[in-house]
Amino acid sequence: MKNTFAGLIHPIVSWLGLPAVVLAVGLAGCQKKTPPGTPAAPSTAAPAPAPAAAEPQVDKVLAIVNGTKVMESQVQQRIDVRYKAVLAKLAQQSPQMAAQQEHMLRQRIPNDLIIEVLLNEQARQAGIEVTPEQFQAEMVKQLAAQNPPLTVEQWQKSLEEQGMDFQAWKEYNLRGMKYEKLIEAKLGAAPAVTDADAQKYYDENLQQFQTPEQMRASHILISTTPTDPSADPNQVKAQAKQKAEEVLKKVKDGGDFAALAKENSSCPSSAQGGDLGLFPRGQMVKPFEDAAFAMKVGEVSDLVETEFGYHIIKVTEHHDPNQVSFEQAKPQIVEQLSQQKRAEAIRAYLESLRQSAKIVFPPGSSAAPEPSPMPMPIPAPADANAKQ
Repeated sequence: MKNTFAGLIHPIVSWLGLPAVVLAVGLAGCQKKTPPGTPAAPSTAAPAPAPAAAEPQVDKVLAIVNGTKVMESQVQQRIDVRYKAVLAKLAQQSPQMAAQQEHMLRQRIPNDLIIEVLLNEQARQAGIEVTPEQFQAEMVKQLAAQNPPLTVEQWQKSLEEQGMDFQAWKEYNLRGMKYEKLIEAKLGAAPAVTDADAQKYYDENLQQFQTPEQMRASHILISTTPTDPSADPNQVKAQAKQKAEEVLKKVKDGGDFAALAKENSSCPSSAQGGDLGLFPRGQMVKPFEDAAFAMKVGEVSDLVETEFGYHIIKVTEHHDPNQVSFEQAKPQIVEQLSQQKRAEAIRAYLESLRQSAKIVFPPGSSAAPEPSPMPMPIPAPADANAKQ
């Protein structure tokens, strides 16, 4: 089950431009500890003075939007409820990256809050609201449509395991639903994409819809890398070659390639029976690539030596280079162009709200307009040879 729920992360929320916080997954970083044997402070030392009472923090005004203040405390609150947990985990591995991400958030969130003030004004004037009951019903509906279906309790647990505040998530996305209703009322349906629009994009971006020659192969790798630093590399290599020849003989005698790969290969692909999936030229080391692309489907190679060791390769698929047809690419082109047109219309609407609003930035405020993101390119279908 994926730990994202795209159906309830409303698109209008993403137009506000919040940057993603990168969360590296792995071992927690080591914390510095007092080295063993460090002498304790002498018992005769004067007691430390009681800490002075902390002075209250002065909340700064970052912007005044049509008379409504956007405060620094609101930025901190959003970081605390939405990003504090992931920033803390990131800091365990890379304090520098965590600091960079937090700096980006502190620069970007004030602008998001300004847009939210303007959207809230427009929604209030239009009488548009989303009740908690309406949001709950939509959440239940979309969770039930997941594969496998999820309950609200399961989704809440999933979010909380990622360090997210479930109540804050609900409130954030409830506002997203309200903004969606507002945009729908103001802009109407998504702009239509004609066949001519799609054909024009296809003709002007043919390179995006080309697939190179691809090969699918499995392999068994007998590594020549010594596990013992004091071992004789020549002896290790000779032993690896002997073992590789023995495994190759078993393959040639009709042995099950996948089973032999799981038993003998030192490549992580051994868990998949040696399967490397589809790959084009230029992705594998040259001796491996030259051997694989010279073989026919079903053929097994002799030993192929690379810097990693001795490989036994079995080719399982071959796809000729080809151009994805317009008819194959059309659905993705239409969908992406529609999304781009919608995004452009929303950005123009949000910019019109900013231009017509009275926004005052105090000196030194971090809230400043930012350029709209560039549209993403349209990906081609993975393989034009696939049956339609």
